[in-house]
Amino acid sequence: MGRVSPPDRVVVMGVAGCGKSTVAAALADRLGASFIEADDHHAASNVEKMAAGIALTDHDRWPWLASIRRAMRAEHDVVVACSALRRSYRDALRAAGGVRFCYLDVDRAEAHRRVADRPGHFMGAAMVDSQFETLEAPDATEVDVAAIDAAGDADAVIAAALASLATLEVGTAIMPLRSVGDAGNEISHAELRDLVAAVAERDVVGAGARRVLLVPPDRTRLHSRGGEITGLLYEDLVRAGCDVTVLPALGTHAAMDRDDVEQLFVGRVPFERVAVHRWRDGLAHLGEISAAEVSALSGGAITAPIPVEVSEVLLQEWDLVVSVGQVVPHEVIGMANYSKNLVIGLGGAATINRSHFLGAVCGMERIMGRPLGPVRDVVDAAFDRFVARRVEVLWILTVVEDAPDGTVQRGLFVGRGGSGASGGAAYRAAAALAAACNIDIVDEPVGRVACWLDPVEFRSTWLANKAIYRTRMAIADGGELVVLAPGVSRFGDDPSLDALIRRHGYHGTAATLDALASDPELADNLGAAAHLIHSSSEGRFSITYCTDPSTGGLSREEVVGAGYDWRPLATELERLGVSAATPTGRRADTAGASFLHIANPALGLWAMRDRLV
Repeated sequence: MGRVSPPDRVVVMGVAGCGKSTVAAALADRLGASFIEADDHHAASNVEKMAAGIALTDHDRWPWLASIRRAMRAEHDVVVACSALRRSYRDALRAAGGVRFCYLDVDRAEAHRRVADRPGHFMGAAMVDSQFETLEAPDATEVDVAAIDAAGDADAVIAAALASLATLEVGTAIMPLRSVGDAGNEISHAELRDLVAAVAERDVVGAGARRVLLVPPDRTRLHSRGGEITGLLYEDLVRAGCDVTVLPALGTHAAMDRDDVEQLFVGRVPFERVAVHRWRDGLAHLGEISAAEVSALSGGAITAPIPVEVSEVLLQEWDLVVSVGQVVPHEVIGMANYSKNLVIGLGGAATINRSHFLGAVCGMERIMGRPLGPVRDVVDAAFDRFVARRVEVLWILTVVEDAPDGTVQRGLFVGRGGSGASGGAAYRAAAALAAACNIDIVDEPVGRVACWLDPVEFRSTWLANKAIYRTRMAIADGGELVVLAPGVSRFGDDPSLDALIRRHGYHGTAATLDALASDPELADNLGAAAHLIHSSSEGRFSITYCTDPSTGGLSREEVVGAGYDWRPLATELERLGVSAATPTGRRADTAGASFLHIANPALGLWAMRDRLV
C-alpha cells in the first residue's frame, strides 16, 4: 500500500511581508517535505490586479485556493506558503486533510517596511493595507493554528515555528453536537428511539423550531435507518406541536409511491405529508461554482461552471431543516451524505449532472471511499457559500454495516451548520467510522463476485449499477461480476434517462465521449454521460445481469443491447446456491468454483489495498 502514516501538511500563513515564503521553505527543508509557493498558483488575472493595487475578491481567491488544495493533496508531506487570511480560506485548505497552520503575526508598519524592501514583486506596498483589512486572525477555536511573533530574525521565527508545530492538533476544536458509536458498537431500535427523542427535544423543539422540514433519503437508502429516524422524529415533533413536512432527497430518482413511503418510514409518516422534489423545475438559482474554480478542481479537465440550484421548498422560511442520511462510500462524491443530501439530493438537473460528470472525469476509483475530493469540494462549497446563509440545518448522520447477521447501525452523529461548524465535524466523524465499517479490503483480486439486489430498493440499472461501482476495485482482470437483479425492469428512473442509456449503452469512456460529441441530448445531460462511464468495466472484467423477464424484468435482448452479458435469474441463483437471505461472504457454486457473494453492494466498498492508494 505504500506509506500509511497520516499526511503532514503545514500552511505558513499571514499578510504580505510577514516572511511566510522564507519560513515555509526553511520548514520544508527541515521536515524533509515538499514546498509549495501559493503565489505560483495565482491566475494571471489575479497577478495583474494585485500589481495594479487592486485587492482580490472571494471570486478571485476561490479558484486559487482550489488549485493550492489540489497540489497539497498530491503530496504526502508538504509545507505551503499561503496568506490564508480568512477563516473560510483556512477551512478551504483544511479540506486537503492533515493540515496544521503557522500564523506569522506582524504589525502593519513592519509589513509595509518589508514589502517596500522587495522590489519587483507583484504585491506592492500599497496592497498591505488591504491585506490587514481582509485578515481574520485565527482565534482560540482554531487549535490547529500556532501564532508566532514574526518580528524577529528569520532563524528565530523558524525555530519558533518548528517548536510550535509539535503542540498543534490537526483539525479544529469543533466537535459534533452528538457522537455515538464505533466499529464495535450496535445501536438497537430501542436505543435509536431514545437518541431520536433526545434530538427532537433538545436540538429541535428545545432550539425553538416549530416549522420543520425533514429531508430524509428515498427508498434507495432503505437500509440506512434514515427512514426509521425520520418516522420517529416526525411523530415526536408532531406531538410537540410542530408543523412538519417531509421532502425526500430524490436527486434524479423517481418519486416514491404510497407503498414506498409506508415501507421507508415504517408507517409513521402520512403519505400526504411527503412532498416531491422537482429537480427539473421548482428550483431556486443561488449562484455558481465558477468555471475557474471547477477547472482548478479538475486539473483543467472541465472548464465550465457548476450552477447551484436547489428546491424552492428548501427555502420556504423553515425554522429548521433536519437532514437525515447515511454516510457510506460513494462513487461520485467519495463518501455520501452531509451537504450532498441537500445540494444534490434537492438539487437541480444542472447541479446534479455537472457535479456527477466532474466525478467521472476525475476518476471514480480515485474518489470512492475518500471523505475529501473534488466533488466533495464543490458540494461543500455550494452549501457553505449559498445554502447555509439562507437555511438553518441540523444534520443526523448514520453509519450502517452489512454484518454477517444482517445490517447493523454502528453510529449516529449530529451537527449543525457548515464545514467550519459542528455539521462538518459530524460528517468527518461519520466518514471516519464509515471507512472502518464499510470498506472491505481483499487480499487478492477476486475472480468472480455476485451481488444480490433487493427488488424493493433496486428497480433500474441507474441504481443497480452500484454493484459495479462498489466492487470494481476488488475484481481481477478478466474476472466476472454477476448482478442478481430480480427487481430491475428499466435502465433509468426517468424516461429521458432510460432512453439515453438504451441509445448509447455501457461501452466505456471512449465510446461515451464520442457519443457526447455527436448527441446533443446526451451533451445536455452530463449526469447520464457520467453514469455511462461509471457503469462500464472499460473491458477489464465482464458484467452479467441476471433478470427475470417473466415478472417484468429486463429481457436478454435489452441487457445485451446495453452492453452487458445476460443469464436467467432462476438458473443463476440455483447454480450459485444463494438467495435473498444469503449473507455476504465467500462461497462455492454447485461446481465447486469459488466466488464472493455480496448481500447489498450499496452498504460498502470492496477493494484491493493497493487500489485505494
